[in-house]
Amino acid sequence: MNHKSRAPLRLLLVTAGGTIPNWLYQCLDAVQESGAATVVLALHAAREEGGTLHRLLFSWYEGIDRYLFRSVPDALAAIDLQSALPTCRVVDLRAARAGSQPLSGSLAHALEAEHIDVVLDPFSLMSDAGLADLSTYGVWSVPFGHSGDPRTQCTPAFWEVVEGTPSTETRLCIQWRGSERKRLLYLSVAPTDRRSMSRSQNHVYWKISAALARNIQSLGADPDAFVERLETGAPVDVTNGPSSAPGNLEMLRAGACLVRRYAADKWTRTLYREQWVLAYQRGSDRPATGLFHTLVPPVDRYWADPFPIRVGNEYYIFHEEAPLSHYKGTIVLSVVDDAGKTAAPIPILEKDYHLSYPFVFQWDGEFFMIPETAAHHRVELYHCVTFPSRWKLERVLLSGLAASDPTPAFAFGKWWLFAGIRVSGAGASVELHLFYADSPLGPWTPHRANPVKSDVRSARPAGRIFENDGQLYRPAQDCSRRYGYAVSINRILQLNPEAYEEVEVDKLVPNGRPDVAGVHTLNMADDMTVIDCLVRRRRVWTDPWHHTLRVDRSHHGAADGAAPAHRSHRSAP
Repeated sequence: MNHKSRAPLRLLLVTAGGTIPNWLYQCLDAVQESGAATVVLALHAAREEGGTLHRLLFSWYEGIDRYLFRSVPDALAAIDLQSALPTCRVVDLRAARAGSQPLSGSLAHALEAEHIDVVLDPFSLMSDAGLADLSTYGVWSVPFGHSGDPRTQCTPAFWEVVEGTPSTETRLCIQWRGSERKRLLYLSVAPTDRRSMSRSQNHVYWKISAALARNIQSLGADPDAFVERLETGAPVDVTNGPSSAPGNLEMLRAGACLVRRYAADKWTRTLYREQWVLAYQRGSDRPATGLFHTLVPPVDRYWADPFPIRVGNEYYIFHEEAPLSHYKGTIVLSVVDDAGKTAAPIPILEKDYHLSYPFVFQWDGEFFMIPETAAHHRVELYHCVTFPSRWKLERVLLSGLAASDPTPAFAFGKWWLFAGIRVSGAGASVELHLFYADSPLGPWTPHRANPVKSDVRSARPAGRIFENDGQLYRPAQDCSRRYGYAVSINRILQLNPEAYEEVEVDKLVPNGRPDVAGVHTLNMADDMTVIDCLVRRRRVWTDPWHHTLRVDRSHHGAADGAAPAHRSHRSAP
């Protein structure tokens, strides 16, 4: 049902002062502009905190970090509340109450008279004040940090940066009337910046801003469906301890750690340059591990995103090629014969915009290709006129969409398209979106639960979906430690237009050589497995790199076995 046919939801916002952060302002602006909701009341509330002297160094660090690493758009920029919500009535509770004390009787009656639909308490300033009983759809909060670790929840992204934790978690939770535990509505796992807390927070906050707006609009459009979906959500335990920033002694240790890391990174970049190369292996294991033979590009370019197919006794590897000087990719073809001999790549497809990820497949006896054309904000389908070198644009499958690594697959009687979609302001991390159709020509319908996954460790596609012992597996990129660090193998458990569920069962990681930094695409054709690897090459004396690479598993389980990994994911509208 269209939410415009309903009265807007009435929102109560809990704030900690006269300003709100930019990410929250953009969220509220979007829902009010859409007509889904309006903020009718704001409560100023804040927990009591101790003196600031023992946290002086942390305050200095916050200011310096934001000065050096400020992101654009800046999620943390302070927006004046009165300017952001000019028609909203404000009640200041800071002098009357603190922390999670219950509301006074008169205030509770006043709030009840407002007929509040949703309480937005993003920072859990009034988590136990009884607001859930005064709102139709509960109290919505945004717990940050890792479950069971109060430190990371009090200071978002700080300890993750200092301790080198590769990802930072965020949850959107709802405290329902009469329920003792919160329900999980959305989970985001974003990358942690190695050096900056504010940049890491920027990734987190923009993703939660989009998710919060999306869910408020969904509630406004169809409350019954939203409640049904919420009732199936997983209960979560969130520690709401007192806000406590790191003390001065902790900050001295943390500062020393960050300085050492910065120096190590600068030294590595001074000695080495990074380059993507291809590597292949012959064998029947799925997915393959162990030694791979390398296909190394000239020093002025990189090769990535290999998609092999076998025709006769030759393996045709379609892949991206891009000069290191400007990184505009084109599609080229490398051929490996049955004896392992290779020839120089030949050009296949070039446009005035970036091309990569040449997903080549057969349908109705013809070859087709869906390359990544996110820079052109559409998904394009190409038809092979003369194999393997002549291709023409068949049609545009999706317009106005910057889709990373579009991956089609035929499963359960339908064609599915997996794609990574970026959240504006959240850096390079993407969320996994699904589309379905009766044929690869479309038309393509968005999945009801989009985005079906928001996890930097396994959202972005990394190659063809493959079958093993009757099970379907989806390779995905793990970009937590860096872009293209590893390939996550996920078994698909449920796939239909309403729900998607998968579980990670394996992971392929670079191993055996300290100068191999990542592996980020996995594809197979008959008995050949092809990957791409990020290698470090000396700047002063260039290693020719004509040797083998080793790829190992991270022991989450076996992709052909029944033992699941510890991390699963389920999405439903």
